[in-house]
Amino acid sequence: MCKFKTIVQETLIQYLQLDQDVLEELLEKPQNPEHGHLSLPCFAWAKTLKKAPNLIAQEFCEKLKKHNLSSYIDSVNALGPYLNFKQNQILLGQELLQTIINEGDLFAKKSLDAPPTVVLEFSSPNIAKPLSIGHLRTTNIGACLARVFKHQGWNVIRINHLGDWGTQFGKVMLAFRLWGNAEDLEKHPIDTLYKLYVKFHEEEKKDPSLADQAREWFAKLEQNDETAKELWQWFKDISLKELNTIYQELGVEFDHVWGESFYVDMLDELIVDLKQKNLLKDSQDAKIVDLKDYKLGVSVIQKKDESSLYMTRDLAAAQYRYQQFHFDEMLYVVGNPQKLHFQQLFKVLELLGCDFVDRCHHVAYGHVDFGHEKMSTRKGNIVLLKEVIAQAKDRALSIIEEKNATLNNKQAIANAVGLGAVLFADLNAKLARDVKFTWDEILNFEGETGPYLQYGLVRAKSVLEKYEGQWSDKIKIDSIETVEERSLLQSLNDYPQILGKTLKEKEPFYLSHYALELVKQFNRFYAKCRVLDAPEHQKYFRLCLVKSLTIVLESSLKLLGVPRVEKM
Repeated sequence: MCKFKTIVQETLIQYLQLDQDVLEELLEKPQNPEHGHLSLPCFAWAKTLKKAPNLIAQEFCEKLKKHNLSSYIDSVNALGPYLNFKQNQILLGQELLQTIINEGDLFAKKSLDAPPTVVLEFSSPNIAKPLSIGHLRTTNIGACLARVFKHQGWNVIRINHLGDWGTQFGKVMLAFRLWGNAEDLEKHPIDTLYKLYVKFHEEEKKDPSLADQAREWFAKLEQNDETAKELWQWFKDISLKELNTIYQELGVEFDHVWGESFYVDMLDELIVDLKQKNLLKDSQDAKIVDLKDYKLGVSVIQKKDESSLYMTRDLAAAQYRYQQFHFDEMLYVVGNPQKLHFQQLFKVLELLGCDFVDRCHHVAYGHVDFGHEKMSTRKGNIVLLKEVIAQAKDRALSIIEEKNATLNNKQAIANAVGLGAVLFADLNAKLARDVKFTWDEILNFEGETGPYLQYGLVRAKSVLEKYEGQWSDKIKIDSIETVEERSLLQSLNDYPQILGKTLKEKEPFYLSHYALELVKQFNRFYAKCRVLDAPEHQKYFRLCLVKSLTIVLESSLKLLGVPRVEKM
C-alpha cells in the first residue's frame, strides 16, 4: 500500500498539480474495497474551484484518463465526491509476496539512519505490594508499544518507575517494627509486606496516632536515618526479586529500573529553581504551585515537614531523563485516574521553561474489571496478577484435555495459551475503554481471542508442512481469481501501515484488531480456496499467500507479546 500510495501521489501531483502535503493528509482507504484501494475526497477543492465535490472528482478523473498512468494503477474512477484508484493486483501480489518471503521477520521493519528516541515509563508498581490485575494494563501496553517503536526503527528506553518512596513506606516500616518478623519476610516477602500494610490500615482506625508515627518514619528515611534506610533497602531488594520473576514470565524487559528514590538527591535543586522562577507559594505550611489560572487547581510540591511528593519526584525525573536521553518523545503509560496529575506535571514543566514538555504524553487507559469490587490495596481485596495467570493456564489445560487429550507437551502449550489469552484480551480493547475479563470469552478458541490467533497460525503452518515442493526464487502470478485471494493479499499489504498507525496514535488496539482480521481473512480463504490440491497455475501462488500469512501473523504476535505455539 505504501508504494501504491506514493505512485498515486506522484500521479496526482504530476497531472493535476495537487499539493503533496494535502494529498498526504487526504488519501485514504475506502470503506468498501469494491470501490478501490485508495480514495481522494474532493471536498477540499470545492471553495477554490467553485464547484461541487462530485463534479471535481469527475473532472479530475477525466483529466487523468487522458494520460498513460503507471502500470501499478489498474483503474481510476469517480464515485460521488471521491476519486478512487484500484491497484494492479498481479503486480501487487508478485512484489508483495516476494518481499515478505525474502525478508521474513524483517518485513515491515524499519532501520532509520538517524533513529529518534522514545522514553517509555510503564509498569511502575509500588514495592512491598504484589502485582494486581490492575498492573497488567500498564505493563502490557507499555511493553507492546516499546516493541512496536523498536520494530519501526526508534531508539527505545524502557523505564520502570518504581514506587519506592513516600509515606506508605513509613507505614510499612512502622508495621514491620510493631508486628513483623524477619523469618516470614524472607520466606514470603511481598505477601508478608502487603499483609503488614493492610494490618496498618486496620489498626490505624483504632489508633489514629499511627499515621503520625508513619510520617515520622518516612521523614527519617528522607533524612538518611541508618535504621530506616536499611529497612527500606531490604524491603526493596526482596520485592524486586519477586517482581522480576513475574516480568520474566510476561516477557517484559526494562533498560532502567529507577524508582522515585533515584531522584531524591535532585529535589533540592528543583525547589531552588521553582523559587527563583517565583512559582513556589506557601499554603497551610506546605509548598505549592498555583495552577488555578489554568483550571488545574493546586499542585503540592512539598509537605509541611519538607518531605517530597509524587509531583516533586516526577518533575525531577522528567528533567533528568531529558538531560540523559534528549528524547523525541516520552510516554507515561498510566491509568485514566491520573489525568489531572499529568496535566499539572506538564504545566509546571512548561512554567519552569522546559521546552521539551511538548514531547511528553500521557498514554491513559481504562480500568480492569475482573468481576470483583473496585480494587484497593489498603483493604486487601485485590485480584493478584500471578493468580490470574495461573488460573488461565489451568483453564487452558482443561480445554486442551477435553479437545485434544493425546497432544504432546500439553502443559507447555497450556501455559502459552493461557498467558496469551490474558495478554491479548488486555490489548484487544481501545485504551480509553475499560477491560472486562470473562474466562469463557478470553479462552474461546473461536472468538476474538489470543487462542484464536495462536490456532490460526498453527493451522496455516500445518498447510506448509504438507508441501513437498521447492520454494522458487521468483514468484510469478498468472491470475487472481477469487475475492478471498484478493482480500488476504490486501490484508497482508496493510501491515506496514497498521504498524505506523499503532506507533503514531500509541494505540495497540490497531495491531490486535489487525491480527484478528488477518486470521479471519485466512480462514475465509482456506474455506473457499483449495491449496495443496489446487490446479498448478494457482497452487504456488496460494502457497505463497499462506507462507506470507504465517510470517506477518508471527510478527504481529511477537509485537503483541502473545506466545506462539507449534501444535494445538
